Amino acid sequence: MKEITFEETAVETSSNTIGDALRSLWKDPGQFVRLWNYKGAILSGVVRAPIFLATYLIGKETLRLAIAAALVQFSFRFFFAGVAGALIQSFRRVEPFWKALLAILLLIPLVSHILEFLLQAIFGFLTSTQDLTGDAILRSICFSIISALFTLFAMRRGVMIVGESESKSLMSDLSRLPVIIFHFLAFIPNEISFMLRRGAFLAALIALGAFGIFSQLICWAFTNKASWTYGNGKELAVLKYWGVDGMILLVIAVALSSFVYSRKRKH
Repeated sequence: MKEITFEETAVETSSNTIGDALRSLWKDPGQFVRLWNYKGAILSGVVRAPIFLATYLIGKETLRLAIAAALVQFSFRFFFAGVAGALIQSFRRVEPFWKALLAILLLIPLVSHILEFLLQAIFGFLTSTQDLTGDAILRSICFSIISALFTLFAMRRGVMIVGESESKSLMSDLSRLPVIIFHFLAFIPNEISFMLRRGAFLAALIALGAFGIFSQLICWAFTNKASWTYGNGKELAVLKYWGVDGMILLVIAVALSSFVYSRKRKH
């Protein structure tokens, strides 16, 4: 059976290097306009705005201010996500994959959140809500990391792209998203399961620990709490930290992945 990798269901396309992608952008910056990704613009605006709405409401601000902050974020994300989508699309054929991933994770969050911070800081200054800007931006950064990973994952499978022969309508892409999301969530467990089958136990252990640290940081940023609690602040000794929860869930997912693989081999 073919091993499950990041490229398992990718659309057959010619690959290029990261240098090729950067030279293409330099020589033809007009592709940021031609390939402005309206799909990403709509989805990003719809998803990001509630983060700021919730942050302001949690901060005991008025509904009017919360909606205003959400509208500012929606407007910014609608414009920038279209540009970011064009950038990710230009990198989707880059090989090896890790170079495309590294470039996307460095470029998009860095540029977008510098601009986002300036915009939201101005809004916070004008509305005297500067103390909420940091929390909202931090949550937005976490979402950007996950969003960039998922967008590149989807685009390498021909989903959420525009202006190319294999691009589909927004509704068609939305109908495929549930399957893409499933494969995205299953990617890490499948890869760790593959490591274990190859006997790469140290690599699997490192991947498990890295995921624990990642989940700890993400959950800490979103909840503003370093540890998991229940019953008005009581802590379970074993499940004190979010990272432990993440690793437990990952171990269960790896076990399920290995079980499914073994069943498929028997059939």
